Amino acid sequence: METYTLPHLPPNLRVLHVAYFENVTNAPDIRRRLVAAATAPGAEGEAARTAVDFAFIEAGLLVSKEHLLTGALAALLTSLPQQARAELPAPPEPKTRSHNLHSEVLMALSPNNNITDAIRRHGVGDGTTRLAVVKFAAEGSSQAEVYGAIADVVKGELTPLDALDDAARIDWARVDKVYKLGEMNQLKVDDIPRRKVAAVVNTVAVKHVT
Repeated sequence: METYTLPHLPPNLRVLHVAYFENVTNAPDIRRRLVAAATAPGAEGEAARTAVDFAFIEAGLLVSKEHLLTGALAALLTSLPQQARAELPAPPEPKTRSHNLHSEVLMALSPNNNITDAIRRHGVGDGTTRLAVVKFAAEGSSQAEVYGAIADVVKGELTPLDALDDAARIDWARVDKVYKLGEMNQLKVDDIPRRKVAAVVNTVAVKHVT
């Protein structure tokens, strides 16, 4: 698990925790918990939502560690108010187009702006065995506590994030379809996989640039 402190961001969103799991065995249960938490009422619902307050990302569509981190940062930066710092509330709360900031990560990773497509393609599915988990947290949050909360939900093998950089393990058929990269396979150039990784990361990075 890796933790990043982002000193230029508001203190309530200054820490980014990221974990990657392989051989996940309980994806259907995670999915059921997410659906139940979204609709449960009252205090019970709040507790259920807190327990799964993470971005759960299908790692089969991630082409690199940079891809994952770019999506997380894009979700955060595009959700913060754009006013001058002096005019911002303290601290500013993100304004999201989807359910919350964590589901916004799925939107950032998706090449389109359809939340249903983003959740279906990039969220945890019943067949998910490789899962990335992202948590936005306040300054001073404990990595050990965050990991403990994640481990209470995800049953799998914690794996270094650098494993996402292994191009040989990428499901290129799925990635080509989602990011529309099929034509790149016809190019008469060297190192097509590296070029496709760059294309995917750039797609996520510039998606909301106007």
